[in-house]
Amino acid sequence: MNILPELIKKLKPFLEKRGYFFNPDEEMTNALLEGLWVNQERYGYRFCPCRLATGEYLPDRDAVCPCDVRDRDIAEFGSCFCGLYVSQDVFMQKKEIASIPDRRNDPKPENRVWRCQVCGYVCARSEAPDVCPICGVAHDRFEPYQFA
Repeated sequence: MNILPELIKKLKPFLEKRGYFFNPDEEMTNALLEGLWVNQERYGYRFCPCRLATGEYLPDRDAVCPCDVRDRDIAEFGSCFCGLYVSQDVFMQKKEIASIPDRRNDPKPENRVWRCQVCGYVCARSEAPDVCPICGVAHDRFEPYQFA
């Protein structure tokens, strides 16, 4: 029995509330989710199916789904490196996915702390999220957080 359609149906609202969308190419999405499932069974963690795993969690953890560069890739290119997650513009077919460089070993950008002005959600990342995962407001409702 293929559980992927049920899994996608279950995860889709959760992701979309947080500003992420599965790639609208269902064949690609299914293949990537199957790859994650295979890697979960093989390694014990959901390693990105488009990369080579060492089989040891600590060296691989930066590419465990969702990977460390997912948010930056989606913000800059409209998709994560493997193409499983896309921006709303890509999902709504307002933007096409461009070639995405592999930035796995690039130096990490300096994170800032961002605060949602509506609900107070706080996160540390290089840019504010496109959508607040708590209340759903847009990127422009975040402000840099100032520590007292």
